Amino acid sequence: MATNLNFEKFAQEAHEYVNELAQNLGHPEEKERVLIIWRSVMHNIRDRIHFGESFQVMDPLPMIFKGIYVENWKFSEKPPKDFDTIEGFKNEVKAMQKRYGEQDFPWEKPTEDIISITVDSLKRYLSESQLQHLKDQMPKEVKELMA
Repeated sequence: MATNLNFEKFAQEAHEYVNELAQNLGHPEEKERVLIIWRSVMHNIRDRIHFGESFQVMDPLPMIFKGIYVENWKFSEKPPKDFDTIEGFKNEVKAMQKRYGEQDFPWEKPTEDIISITVDSLKRYLSESQLQHLKDQMPKEVKELMA
C-alpha cells in the first residue's frame, strides 16, 4: 500500500516556508526566532477564531506547521481570546513570544508589520477567499492590520 508520508518532503517544505518568511521579516539567519513569531501570531489567531475555522486554516499548511498550530490547543466552544484592538493583539503576541523563549530581539520592524508579514505568508497555502474568511473573524482594527 502506497503512502504519501514522506518526512524528508515535510521537512523540505517547512524549510522553504520558514526561509521565505525569515527573508520577508528581514532576518534570514534567525529561523528559530521566526518560528517563535509564527507560532505566537498563529496561536493568537487560532485562539481568537471559531474552533471549526481553525481546521480550515490548518488544513493546507505544511505538515510540520500543522503540528505547531495545534500545539497546546484546547477545545473551546467560544474562542478563548477576546482582544478587539491592535494593541490587544500585539500584547498577546509579545506575551506569547516571551513565553516561547523570545527575549528582547531587535526586529527592526514594528510588531504590526511582523504580524502583517506573518499573516501575508499564509498566501502561500491559503486561497484568497480562505484568507478573507479568516480576516473577517477578526475585530475591525485587527482585520485592517491583516489587510
